[in-house]
Amino acid sequence: MGSPLAEVPFAGNLPWTEIRKLAERDAIALLPVGSTEAHGPHLPLAVDVVIAEEVCRRVGGRLLRRGEAALIFPAVPYGLTEFAAEFAGTVSLPAEVTRALLTEVMAGIASHGFRRIGVINHHLEPAHFRLVHEAAREAARRTGAGIAVADHRQGSAADRLGEEFRRGGSHAGAYETSLVLAAAPHLVDDAARRLLAPFPVNLPATIKGGARTFRECGGAQAYFGSPAAATAGEGERLLEILADVAEQSILALRPVPTP
Repeated sequence: MGSPLAEVPFAGNLPWTEIRKLAERDAIALLPVGSTEAHGPHLPLAVDVVIAEEVCRRVGGRLLRRGEAALIFPAVPYGLTEFAAEFAGTVSLPAEVTRALLTEVMAGIASHGFRRIGVINHHLEPAHFRLVHEAAREAARRTGAGIAVADHRQGSAADRLGEEFRRGGSHAGAYETSLVLAAAPHLVDDAARRLLAPFPVNLPATIKGGARTFRECGGAQAYFGSPAAATAGEGERLLEILADVAEQSILALRPVPTP
Protein backbone atom coordinates (compact mmCIF):
# COMPACT_ATOMS: atom_id res chain seq x y z
CA MET A 1 0.00 0.00 0.00
CA GLY A 2 2.73 2.47 -0.85
CA SER A 3 5.67 3.50 1.31
CA PRO A 4 4.93 4.72 4.87
CA LEU A 5 7.01 7.90 4.64
CA ALA A 6 4.71 10.35 6.41
CA GLU A 7 7.76 12.26 7.60
CA VAL A 8 8.35 13.56 4.05
CA PRO A 9 6.22 16.72 3.98
CA PHE A 10 3.88 17.57 1.14
CA ALA A 11 4.11 21.25 0.29
CA GLY A 12 0.41 21.45 -0.51
CA ASN A 13 -0.43 20.49 3.09
CA LEU A 14 1.82 23.13 4.70
CA PRO A 15 1.41 26.85 5.39
CA TRP A 16 3.72 29.23 3.57
CA THR A 17 5.73 29.87 6.73
CA GLU A 18 6.80 26.22 6.86
CA ILE A 19 7.70 26.30 3.18
CA ARG A 20 9.95 29.29 3.84
CA LYS A 21 11.70 27.45 6.67
CA LEU A 22 12.35 24.46 4.43
CA ALA A 23 13.79 26.69 1.71
CA GLU A 24 16.07 28.31 4.30
CA ARG A 25 17.28 24.82 5.26
CA ASP A 26 18.22 24.21 1.61
CA ALA A 27 15.60 21.49 1.32
CA ILE A 28 15.41 19.54 -1.92
CA ALA A 29 12.11 20.15 -3.70
CA LEU A 30 10.60 17.12 -5.43
CA LEU A 31 8.11 17.66 -8.26
CA PRO A 32 6.01 14.72 -9.52
CA VAL A 33 4.93 15.00 -13.16
CA GLY A 34 2.36 12.79 -14.83
CA SER A 35 -0.64 12.93 -17.12
CA THR A 36 -4.39 12.41 -17.20
CA GLU A 37 -4.85 9.68 -19.79
CA ALA A 38 -6.41 6.31 -20.48
CA HIS A 39 -4.52 3.30 -19.13
CA GLY A 40 -6.62 0.36 -20.22
CA PRO A 41 -9.96 -0.75 -18.76
CA HIS A 42 -8.36 -1.75 -15.44
CA LEU A 43 -6.31 1.28 -14.36
CA PRO A 44 -7.28 4.89 -13.55
CA LEU A 45 -6.48 7.98 -15.60
CA ALA A 46 -4.06 9.09 -12.87
CA VAL A 47 -1.59 6.19 -13.23
CA ASP A 48 1.40 8.37 -14.13
CA VAL A 49 0.76 10.76 -11.24
CA VAL A 50 0.29 7.89 -8.77
CA ILE A 51 3.62 6.37 -9.77
CA ALA A 52 5.50 9.69 -9.81
CA GLU A 53 4.20 10.61 -6.35
CA GLU A 54 5.14 7.21 -4.93
CA VAL A 55 8.66 7.51 -6.31
CA CYS A 56 8.90 10.99 -4.76
CA ARG A 57 7.84 9.58 -1.38
CA ARG A 58 10.51 6.93 -1.55
CA VAL A 59 13.21 9.30 -2.74
CA GLY A 60 12.21 11.82 -0.08
CA GLY A 61 12.61 9.16 2.60
CA ARG A 62 16.04 8.25 1.29
CA LEU A 63 17.10 11.89 1.31
CA LEU A 64 15.91 12.33 4.89
CA ARG A 65 17.95 9.31 5.94
CA ARG A 66 20.97 11.00 4.35
CA GLY A 67 20.37 14.07 6.48
CA GLU A 68 18.89 16.15 3.66
CA ALA A 69 15.67 18.10 4.11
CA ALA A 70 13.11 17.41 1.39
CA LEU A 71 9.51 18.14 0.49
CA ILE A 72 7.12 17.10 -2.27
CA PHE A 73 5.28 19.75 -4.27
CA PRO A 74 1.81 19.08 -5.75
CA ALA A 75 2.01 17.03 -8.93
CA VAL A 76 1.60 18.39 -12.44
CA PRO A 77 -1.21 16.12 -13.70
CA TYR A 78 -1.45 17.30 -17.33
CA GLY A 79 0.89 17.18 -20.30
CA LEU A 80 1.26 16.29 -23.95
CA THR A 81 -0.81 13.11 -24.33
CA GLU A 82 -1.52 12.74 -28.02
CA PHE A 83 -1.45 8.95 -28.34
CA ALA A 84 -4.34 8.44 -25.93
CA ALA A 85 -6.20 11.65 -26.80
CA GLU A 86 -9.25 9.92 -28.32
CA PHE A 87 -10.04 7.89 -25.18
CA ALA A 88 -12.58 9.32 -22.74
CA GLY A 89 -11.08 11.37 -19.92
CA THR A 90 -7.69 11.90 -21.51
CA VAL A 91 -6.59 15.54 -21.44
CA SER A 92 -3.77 16.51 -23.79
CA LEU A 93 -2.17 19.95 -23.77
CA PRO A 94 -0.38 21.42 -26.80
CA ALA A 95 3.41 21.18 -26.72
CA GLU A 96 3.94 24.90 -26.20
CA VAL A 97 1.45 24.96 -23.32
CA THR A 98 3.03 21.92 -21.68
CA ARG A 99 6.52 23.40 -21.96
CA ALA A 100 5.39 26.74 -20.57
CA LEU A 101 3.44 25.15 -17.71
CA LEU A 102 6.33 22.97 -16.61
CA THR A 103 8.86 25.78 -16.95
CA GLU A 104 6.81 28.17 -14.84
CA VAL A 105 6.10 25.57 -12.15
CA MET A 106 9.80 24.76 -11.80
CA ALA A 107 10.82 28.42 -11.92
CA GLY A 108 8.10 29.27 -9.39
CA ILE A 109 9.46 26.71 -6.93
CA ALA A 110 13.01 28.00 -7.43
CA SER A 111 11.92 31.62 -6.97
CA HIS A 112 11.25 30.99 -3.27
CA GLY A 113 14.77 29.85 -2.51
CA PHE A 114 14.78 26.16 -3.44
CA ARG A 115 18.18 25.71 -5.08
CA ARG A 116 17.82 22.00 -5.84
CA ILE A 117 14.77 20.53 -7.56
CA GLY A 118 14.25 16.90 -8.53
CA VAL A 119 11.66 16.31 -11.24
CA ILE A 120 10.11 12.83 -11.27
CA ASN A 121 8.18 12.30 -14.52
CA HIS A 122 6.36 9.07 -15.31
CA HIS A 123 4.43 10.06 -18.41
CA LEU A 124 6.66 8.32 -20.93
CA GLU A 125 5.28 9.61 -24.23
CA PRO A 126 8.58 10.60 -25.92
CA ALA A 127 7.47 14.08 -27.02
CA HIS A 128 6.25 14.86 -23.49
CA PHE A 129 9.47 13.67 -21.86
CA ARG A 130 11.45 15.92 -24.21
CA LEU A 131 9.36 18.87 -23.05
CA VAL A 132 10.09 18.04 -19.40
CA HIS A 133 13.83 18.17 -20.13
CA GLU A 134 13.48 21.39 -22.11
CA ALA A 135 11.46 23.03 -19.34
CA ALA A 136 14.02 22.04 -16.71
CA ARG A 137 16.87 23.52 -18.72
CA GLU A 138 14.99 26.79 -19.26
CA ALA A 139 13.93 27.09 -15.61
CA ALA A 140 17.49 26.37 -14.47
CA ARG A 141 18.86 28.98 -16.86
CA ARG A 142 16.41 31.60 -15.63
CA THR A 143 16.73 30.95 -11.90
CA GLY A 144 20.18 29.47 -11.33
CA ALA A 145 18.66 26.50 -9.50
CA GLY A 146 19.99 23.01 -10.05
CA ILE A 147 17.18 20.99 -11.63
CA ALA A 148 17.49 17.27 -12.29
CA VAL A 149 15.04 15.28 -14.40
CA ALA A 150 15.31 11.63 -13.47
CA ASP A 151 15.28 9.55 -16.67
CA HIS A 152 15.10 5.78 -16.40
CA ARG A 153 14.58 5.04 -20.10
CA GLN A 154 18.19 4.31 -21.02
CA GLY A 155 21.14 2.22 -19.92
CA SER A 156 21.26 -0.19 -17.00
CA ALA A 157 18.08 1.14 -15.41
CA ALA A 158 16.02 0.27 -18.49
CA ASP A 159 17.56 -3.21 -18.53
CA ARG A 160 16.63 -3.74 -14.88
CA LEU A 161 13.03 -2.63 -15.54
CA GLY A 162 12.44 -5.63 -17.78
CA GLU A 163 11.77 -6.75 -21.32
CA GLU A 164 8.28 -5.28 -21.57
CA PHE A 165 9.61 -1.86 -20.56
CA ARG A 166 12.62 -2.02 -22.92
CA ARG A 167 10.40 -2.79 -25.90
CA GLY A 168 8.18 0.19 -25.15
CA GLY A 169 5.04 -1.94 -24.90
CA SER A 170 4.55 -1.26 -21.21
CA HIS A 171 1.62 1.16 -21.31
CA ALA A 172 -0.87 -0.26 -18.79
CA GLY A 173 0.77 -3.68 -19.12
CA ALA A 174 2.59 -5.76 -16.51
CA TYR A 175 5.06 -2.93 -15.85
CA GLU A 176 2.63 -0.13 -14.98
CA THR A 177 -0.01 -2.41 -13.48
CA SER A 178 2.60 -3.88 -11.11
CA LEU A 179 3.66 -0.37 -10.07
CA VAL A 180 0.09 0.62 -9.23
CA LEU A 181 -0.54 -2.68 -7.42
CA ALA A 182 2.39 -1.77 -5.18
CA ALA A 183 1.64 1.95 -4.81
CA ALA A 184 -2.18 2.07 -4.71
CA PRO A 185 -3.77 -1.38 -5.16
CA HIS A 186 -7.25 -0.04 -4.43
CA LEU A 187 -7.10 1.79 -7.78
CA VAL A 188 -6.67 -1.43 -9.80
CA ASP A 189 -9.73 -3.27 -11.12
CA ASP A 190 -8.23 -6.68 -10.46
CA ALA A 191 -11.08 -8.66 -12.01
CA ALA A 192 -10.87 -6.66 -15.22
CA ARG A 193 -7.10 -6.85 -15.58
CA ARG A 194 -7.04 -10.64 -15.13
CA LEU A 195 -9.35 -10.98 -18.16
CA LEU A 196 -7.08 -8.98 -20.47
CA ALA A 197 -5.17 -11.06 -22.99
CA PRO A 198 -1.48 -10.31 -23.48
CA PHE A 199 -0.93 -7.77 -26.22
CA PRO A 200 2.82 -7.44 -26.83
CA VAL A 201 3.65 -4.57 -29.15
CA ASN A 202 6.98 -2.96 -29.93
CA LEU A 203 5.66 0.58 -29.65
CA PRO A 204 8.85 2.37 -30.77
CA ALA A 205 8.94 0.31 -33.97
CA THR A 206 5.22 0.81 -34.55
CA ILE A 207 5.55 4.55 -34.07
CA LYS A 208 8.53 4.69 -36.43
CA GLY A 209 6.29 2.91 -38.92
CA GLY A 210 3.87 5.84 -38.84
CA ALA A 211 1.38 5.10 -36.04
CA ARG A 212 0.30 8.25 -34.20
CA THR A 213 -2.35 6.98 -31.79
CA PHE A 214 -2.82 3.98 -29.54
CA ARG A 215 -5.59 2.72 -31.85
CA GLU A 216 -3.23 2.92 -34.82
CA CYS A 217 -0.77 0.87 -32.76
CA GLY A 218 -3.51 -1.75 -32.31
CA GLY A 219 -4.39 -0.78 -28.74
CA ALA A 220 -8.17 -0.45 -29.03
CA GLN A 221 -8.49 -0.58 -25.22
CA ALA A 222 -5.50 1.68 -24.47
CA TYR A 223 -3.29 -1.05 -23.05
CA PHE A 224 -0.27 -3.00 -24.26
CA GLY A 225 1.76 -5.77 -22.68
CA SER A 226 0.40 -8.21 -20.11
CA PRO A 227 -1.69 -6.70 -17.30
CA ALA A 228 -2.71 -10.14 -16.02
CA ALA A 229 0.94 -10.96 -15.31
CA ALA A 230 1.39 -8.00 -12.94
CA THR A 231 2.17 -8.49 -9.24
CA ALA A 232 2.61 -6.17 -6.30
CA GLY A 233 5.96 -7.79 -5.56
CA GLU A 234 7.22 -6.89 -9.01
CA GLY A 235 5.88 -3.38 -8.49
CA GLU A 236 7.93 -3.02 -5.31
CA ARG A 237 11.05 -4.07 -7.19
CA LEU A 238 10.36 -1.61 -9.98
CA LEU A 239 9.64 1.26 -7.59
CA GLU A 240 12.99 0.77 -5.91
CA ILE A 241 14.76 0.90 -9.27
CA LEU A 242 12.95 4.11 -10.17
CA ALA A 243 13.86 5.55 -6.78
CA ASP A 244 17.51 4.57 -7.31
CA VAL A 245 17.63 6.48 -10.60
CA ALA A 246 15.93 9.54 -9.13
CA GLU A 247 18.07 9.59 -6.00
CA GLN A 248 21.33 9.47 -7.94
CA SER A 249 20.28 12.24 -10.30
CA ILE A 250 19.25 14.45 -7.37
CA LEU A 251 22.42 13.83 -5.35
CA ALA A 252 24.46 15.07 -8.31
CA LEU A 253 22.65 18.44 -8.29
CA ARG A 254 24.47 21.71 -7.97
CA PRO A 255 22.99 25.18 -8.43
CA VAL A 256 23.65 26.64 -11.87
CA PRO A 257 26.03 29.64 -11.79
CA THR A 258 24.05 32.83 -12.37
CA PRO A 259 25.18 34.58 -15.60
